[in-house]
Amino acid sequence: MEKVLVRFAPSPTGLLHVGNVRIALFNYLYTKKNDGKFILRIDDTDRERSTQAFEDFIFEDLKWLGIQWDEVYRQSDNIEKYQKAIDYLKEIGRVYPCYEKKEELSLKRKIQISTGKAPVYDRAALKMSGEKRKELKNAGINPYWRFKLNDSEIAQWNDLVHGEVSIPLNSVSDPILVKPDGSFVYAFASVVDDINMGITHIIRGDDHITNTAVQIDIFKALSGKIPDFAHIPLLSSLDGQDVSKRSGSSLSVGNMRNEGIEARAIVCILATLGTSDNVCASDNYDSLINKFSFGKISLSPPKFNLEEAKALAKKILGTKTFSEVKSSLEKMNLENISEKFWYTIRENLSSLQDAVLWDKVLSDKNIAVKEDKVFVDQMLKSLQYPFNFDQWISDLKQISNRKGKDLFHPIRLVLTGIDHGPELKKITELMGYERVKKRIESNLTTE
Repeated sequence: MEKVLVRFAPSPTGLLHVGNVRIALFNYLYTKKNDGKFILRIDDTDRERSTQAFEDFIFEDLKWLGIQWDEVYRQSDNIEKYQKAIDYLKEIGRVYPCYEKKEELSLKRKIQISTGKAPVYDRAALKMSGEKRKELKNAGINPYWRFKLNDSEIAQWNDLVHGEVSIPLNSVSDPILVKPDGSFVYAFASVVDDINMGITHIIRGDDHITNTAVQIDIFKALSGKIPDFAHIPLLSSLDGQDVSKRSGSSLSVGNMRNEGIEARAIVCILATLGTSDNVCASDNYDSLINKFSFGKISLSPPKFNLEEAKALAKKILGTKTFSEVKSSLEKMNLENISEKFWYTIRENLSSLQDAVLWDKVLSDKNIAVKEDKVFVDQMLKSLQYPFNFDQWISDLKQISNRKGKDLFHPIRLVLTGIDHGPELKKITELMGYERVKKRIESNLTTE
């Protein structure tokens, strides 16, 4: 049986976003379930927009998400292979030079649409005389090169998500393979890469379905074996953001990491979003791999909700052990790093960064809040050593004649300066008698 070989092919022209990551995850899960290989291919044929910084972000984001690759492949290292493939297609008459300008092509499309015709390239360049081509070449005008589709054929494949797909090639324009500056476009370079790498399955967004019809014909022309295809419905967003935007978006992986959202929350949501599986906070990669199936994927575009991701992240964070977070807490240079500190605050954190707030609450000498001095004095008088929270509250109830919120809310404010947080008993036990006493005394001297 042929070994499964997939590739995730981001372009280093921006930040990875949740839409990219979902495609990467489906490639990764399918590969692991079938004991295959996952190749990270950097599609850097866009010379102007590709940067090393964005490539570094891709590696960093995938590592943070726990998506591990077996090999790295860069398109910029394979220009000679693309040129060799183009030369072959020229030899067999499957590519031809074109000289129309963008404005000319745009006008043609508008006329076709206005007359009820499909906006398909009319192959006018094929009618250009050799003498005219020579004249343009001598004038220093470089052509772009189109691939001549077998327009009498129908591209057909059994999509692992969509089922049987058929697209008549005469409904699609001959694709451009090479730009006037000699650079190769994605649709062509990708096919050459997939052939050379021996890719068995191409798993990507369903916005590529028409591209697939074109690429199948290129695969055939280059005598390459045609991979299996799975086209995943693209994400939409509940907050109205364009999921395809890569930078400046709260939906980019880097921005979500900076917000302190747990990587496992993002992975769990994206791996199950748009499938029949429920999101589970305890899901690890082994569980997700075992459950993965293309048959579970709905054809409707699923909606990504950032707030749901944050809520799941909080839930996951609240179950983490001290050993799982200790190194991260140490990097924050906190004063209070202990198991007791962690287990007191963890269920009240939206992100790990919130631990800084609670460290500050415990470390600050003075908490500046205005409170009823009579009640604060009663707090101090009922405080006994050795400290026992339940006894203190019982005594304070009697002398203050307070109960419920009227009793506990001001205590929390005096001790922490915050009107919410972990259970007050746990907070006071973490603070200890001396610190509780000093906080109360400090409030009494505050004007």
